[in-house]
Amino acid sequence: MLRNFAKEIRRSEDKPGRKWAQRWRERYSKEIVYAYGSGIDRGRKSADSAFKYTLYFELMQRKIQQYEVEAAHMYNMDEKGFLLGILQRGKRYFSRRKYEETGLKQRLQDGNREWITSIGAICADGTSLSPSLIYQAVSGNVQDTWLQDYNPQEQKCYFTSSPSGWTNDKIGYTWLVNTFDKETKAKARRKYRLLILDGHGSHVTMKFIEYCDANRILLAIFPPHSTHSLQPLDVSLFSPLATAYSDEIEKFLHDCQGFCKLSKRDFFRMFWAAWGKAITQKNILSGWKKVGLIPWDPQNVLRRFTTPQDDRPSSSESSTSILSAGDWKRIEKLLKKTVRNMHDKKSQKLHRTINHLTTECVLLKLQVKGLENALFIEQKRRQRSKPLDLELRAPEDGMAIFYSPNKVQQARDRAREKEEAARIAREEKEQEKQRKEEEKAEKKRLLEERKAARAIEREERAAEKEWKRIEKEEAKLAREANKNFKNVSKQAKNNRKKTIEAIVIESDEEIEGASVDEVVEATPVHSRRGRKIVLPQRFRK
Repeated sequence: MLRNFAKEIRRSEDKPGRKWAQRWRERYSKEIVYAYGSGIDRGRKSADSAFKYTLYFELMQRKIQQYEVEAAHMYNMDEKGFLLGILQRGKRYFSRRKYEETGLKQRLQDGNREWITSIGAICADGTSLSPSLIYQAVSGNVQDTWLQDYNPQEQKCYFTSSPSGWTNDKIGYTWLVNTFDKETKAKARRKYRLLILDGHGSHVTMKFIEYCDANRILLAIFPPHSTHSLQPLDVSLFSPLATAYSDEIEKFLHDCQGFCKLSKRDFFRMFWAAWGKAITQKNILSGWKKVGLIPWDPQNVLRRFTTPQDDRPSSSESSTSILSAGDWKRIEKLLKKTVRNMHDKKSQKLHRTINHLTTECVLLKLQVKGLENALFIEQKRRQRSKPLDLELRAPEDGMAIFYSPNKVQQARDRAREKEEAARIAREEKEQEKQRKEEEKAEKKRLLEERKAARAIEREERAAEKEWKRIEKEEAKLAREANKNFKNVSKQAKNNRKKTIEAIVIESDEEIEGASVDEVVEATPVHSRRGRKIVLPQRFRK
């Protein structure tokens, strides 16, 4: 990056040499420092403000004096998470030959990433409350093997579990009642206790606030994203605690030669040893001092935002300082002092060039400033509008919250407003739901009616179709019966005709040899089928 800047300044295609940046650092080693920098979140960076922190300290001083809170009754509480088998970054000794040949630069770690959270609280008099541990357990049960190294006679610690290993509203309230209140109530008697903590959701529930108000506990909430500067636990205790726990992990791996796997049953033993090393009276008092609360000295925090004053001459008076482009009078004066003959062509050219560059630089600065203003206005226009909301964080207090009785009443009023708004929203939702159900029922009823009507129409059409089919079959049967009757009649007629012809033939043959009387007597009265035979007239007597 530094070489790229140099190339842009030179406006040349030739890049600076490979070691140019190193030589540049060595040349200006008295003016610059080259070191590693740790990352900081954007929210924390923007929250670092001397103005906000000043308002925070003014609020704290005003409330501490108002309620006469003593140092022995001021507490800070926060959570610290542990990845069970992960080491912190640290230094160690390596063999130079191994380091250079094989690139051996790592430390052995277990790698178990199960999450366990500890809740710690410290007092401004140098004491601390009993720690609490939140194990990660989906079932919600604390296993007895996790506490096999815990000795209730010598050690005091609280244990619970959650599916994520993090705290929640229920755990936060239980800690307030069973740990904080029990261990500090006898010491405070009827005096106010001040509990300073961050704005995590489990700390600012209405149930949490109501209990504090009922038991003379004042709540102070840090400004957003400011615990790295204002919280004693973050400033002086959690880092030594993490380092001590990392050392315990390394010791465990060294003792077992890396053959044993780290589990939850090993955590408490290492945590308790690390807690004893880090949470000491010296570190606790140092944390309260660094954040400027005990003893009262806000400058411990604010001084890093102020530029130290020295006796060096200002940029306009120093003989070696760089003049700004807007200071064109001093530039021209310096040029006249440096150049002996201002009427020389080269001197005139240099003078005009300097004036041109100075003017161009000033104009570009004005243009950049105008573009920045235009961009700022455009960003404001693009912000979506939203209704104003009553917030307990006040800009005049540096966005910190001090839950005094008045503030608690505001919180109650706000909670009631939220409940009322939620109730109205629920009623509207229920009404809308009921309306939709009624519409759905009406649609269903109409659908059933149409369905029943269609069913009746289908039945009528089916009955009509069946009736037509029956009529058609009856007509067909009638036609077939008529046809059969005609066939039978025709067949009978033909048979009768044939019978008569046969009888006539036989009669003729017999008549030829018989008399008339014999013929008449021999003629049968009925046929073989039982029909009556009527003789022709000529054969009758």
